[in-house]
Amino acid sequence: MRRGIAVVTAVMVLCMVTGLLAQSLQQRISEAQAGSVIVVEPGEYSGPLVIRKPVKLMGKGRPVIRGDGSGHVVHVLADDVTLEGFSVQGSGMNLDYDYAAIIIEGNRAVIRDNHVADSLHGIYLKKAQGCRIVGNVVEGKTHKIVPVDIFNKHLAPDGAEFCRIDIDQNRRGNGIHLWQSTDTLIANNIIRDTRDGIYFSFSHRSQVQHNRIERVRYGLHYMYSNDNFFDDNVFSENAAGAAIMYSQGLYMRGNRFVSNRGSRAYGLLMQSVDHSRIEANQLTGNTVGIYLENSNANVLLGNTITRNYIGIRLSLTSARNTFSRNVIAYNMHPVETSGNDATNRWQLRGVGNTWQDAEQLDFNLDGIGDLPHRVVDVFGGIRREFPWIALLSNSPAVHLLRYVNQRLPLRAMPGIVDWRPLVSERLAND
Repeated sequence: MRRGIAVVTAVMVLCMVTGLLAQSLQQRISEAQAGSVIVVEPGEYSGPLVIRKPVKLMGKGRPVIRGDGSGHVVHVLADDVTLEGFSVQGSGMNLDYDYAAIIIEGNRAVIRDNHVADSLHGIYLKKAQGCRIVGNVVEGKTHKIVPVDIFNKHLAPDGAEFCRIDIDQNRRGNGIHLWQSTDTLIANNIIRDTRDGIYFSFSHRSQVQHNRIERVRYGLHYMYSNDNFFDDNVFSENAAGAAIMYSQGLYMRGNRFVSNRGSRAYGLLMQSVDHSRIEANQLTGNTVGIYLENSNANVLLGNTITRNYIGIRLSLTSARNTFSRNVIAYNMHPVETSGNDATNRWQLRGVGNTWQDAEQLDFNLDGIGDLPHRVVDVFGGIRREFPWIALLSNSPAVHLLRYVNQRLPLRAMPGIVDWRPLVSERLAND
């Protein structure tokens, strides 16, 4: 009896302390002077929290800010706010309202070293300029626990009163979401199991560096955003690595798009993207390495495009693109195009690309082949309409057509010509 009373008393005290902690944290924020540093001790604090003045919240021992499941957890409305060292959980899950664990509507916010989970969107920037999102871990909510309907006992065949239901990927939120937000730094974050990893919409002049994004729909979902820089990010095991649309002035360097597979998957999709530079990236093990659709005047330089089902898919609506010093090897189909490509260049300043099966004739030893390299695409775009045709990809007849085309061009066959192919991968990296 005494033990029971002691347990009940301890629980009541714990609830009172938790309530006081939550009350005191919001109260401390509200009563703090502008520019104050608020150090938050370990514990669990109830959300939502609203920050309306420039303060720094610094967590010790990863304190938890837990929302009530009905809205945003931390809502930043002031400029110059820092949130560092917290675990933020429990936002609402209604996509109609774009709830987030952390939503920022002030400029120059710093969101650093936080763990975000059990929420719809992770970190959401809304008309926020000059923010820094650094060193966070964002994990999507993959399932929910619900009571079992007594009329649907099959949901929990073991007789339990609750069951776990998986949340469809399309019903989850994004890891980091930018809308009309410019001059943002997004660096050293890990994002997994969300809908999209990083989402850009009407957001310009940002730097995205050293992030790792895995097991999402689109690692990078990007539209109507110009002059952004992407460096040394890893997009792996997603339905698609990056989908970039209706934008210009991008610079993508040193990124890895690896093992993004599915019936309609790709490493990097460029849809209506112009005047951009794609340099020194690795695209390996994807269904399609790079796909250019209605994209013009881009430079693809020094990329490694290997072991994909299709190395490069190039639509006839894409023109004036330049390919140079790329290594295009060990793809089942090096280049897919539905016609003879006469509007794109496969060399830059007299230097072409490295091809797995190019002729190795180089009499003057300058590292550039003496014969042009022709890539014939026997099936072109019809392989998408008739997937079974892929069974013929390595047939003797197809190999014979490629061999003949290399020596006697077949004008009726769709394909491309690299007039200055490299004979050494080393030269591709010079």
